[in-house]
This record gives sequence, C-alpha cells and structure tokens, in this order.
Amino acid sequence: MLSTVECYNAWSNTYDSDGNILQLLDDDAFNEIVQPYLNDNYQNSTIPICCELGCGTGRNTIKILNAGWSIIALDVSTSMITKAQQRVKQFQQQQQNSSISWMIHDLNSANELSIDDSSIDAIISTLVLEHIVSLNEFFKIIYRLLKKNNHSWAFITAMHPNMYQAGSQASFIDKTTGQKLCGVSFDHSIEDIIEIATKSNLILIKYMEKGIENEEHANKLGYRAKKWIGINIHASFLFKIKNNEIL
Repeated sequence: MLSTVECYNAWSNTYDSDGNILQLLDDDAFNEIVQPYLNDNYQNSTIPICCELGCGTGRNTIKILNAGWSIIALDVSTSMITKAQQRVKQFQQQQQNSSISWMIHDLNSANELSIDDSSIDAIISTLVLEHIVSLNEFFKIIYRLLKKNNHSWAFITAMHPNMYQAGSQASFIDKTTGQKLCGVSFDHSIEDIIEIATKSNLILIKYMEKGIENEEHANKLGYRAKKWIGINIHASFLFKIKNNEIL
C-alpha cells in the first residue's frame, strides 16, 4: 500500500490512458452538472474564480479555463500537477487570456490552505474523497473558501461505496513490474458525506449516481466496465451555501 502522494506520483504517466471507467463517468457527470454553471458567468465585470481541490492531470482544468474562469489548482502530487501544467500550456497557446495559479497541498495536512476566506466562487473536487481522512475538515475547508452568496457552489464526486464494498479502490498496474499498486483509501458512505456537508453549512442541491447500464454501455466504456453492469459506481454532489449563512 502506497501513500496518496506515492500512488499518484507513480500513476501520473498512465493515469489518463489506462482505461479508468470512473474517469469516463466523471466526465459525463461534469458535463451534465457543472458545465452549465461554468457557462453561466453571472459576474459582468469580474472573472469568477474556481478552486480545484485535487486537479490531477488537468482533465477538468481545461474545461474550467475554456469557460473563462480563473483557477487555483492544487494537488498533493507534483507529478500529477506537472502533467496538468503541460496540458494547460498547450491550451494557453490558443487562449492567451486564461489565468491559473498552482499549489502543492495535502488536504489531510494540519497546515491550513493558504487561500483567503470567502474568496472563491466555485470549488470542484472530483474523485478525491476516497483519499480524505476527515470529511469534517474537508467540508470546513470548502465552506471557509466559498463566497457567502447565492451564486457560489461546490461540485464533489466520489467512487460509490458499492465499489469499495466489492473490494475495489484507486489502483493501477505498474507497467514496469506488472504489480497492482494501491493508495490509501477510505470508505465514506453517501449518508456521511451529505450529513457532514450539511453540518458544515452547505446544502445539497443535486445528487446523482452513475453506473454501467447494460452490456452496450460497458462495451462503450471499455473491458473494465463489464464486471460492474447494473451497479452504480460513481456519485456526484452539488452543494451551495445555506441561505442563513449568506451575508
């Protein structure tokens, strides 16, 4: 078992090409739920700011930049961020006005994230919850960072507990050794995620589960999807600030 940092540093070279079906379902959820919010730029004179808690290789970063948002992108893995920076550099050659800053930060660390309170319009954190030790601390960070208004929001996705309970977790095959390598993971229930977010003054606006619908769907996603036919394996949450917390 590797630490989260070790796992994703080693995984970075193949993360985007190893047929991870969760990423494909994650992309679908992002396009359905988040893209309309990104496109709805409610501020006329100020570019909205998105904070990515776990930007990985920049899979979502490009989409956010393309919608005209500024980004604070952070991750625990320097190798993953390097991949994201390479991807963004290619994008910026076409979009000169994009704005992004990068941070290496461990969300499980006792060190406070050095971003100002109530300064962020949206938070996006996809497929990160599995590696979070304390949901309480995670959602406290989200609440602290979000602007206290009717427009700010947080989009969170996670591997569904159905996968964890079936013995699956974030892992990959090391092409050098042929070994299956896993990072440290935690099985957070859907109920706990929603309850703890609610206690952190967030309100659930939308919840969605995705799975492998049938054999045709499995064939479209790849051979790794066949064992999950008929099972929900991906969960999405859209949160906003509770009305009584809006300033």
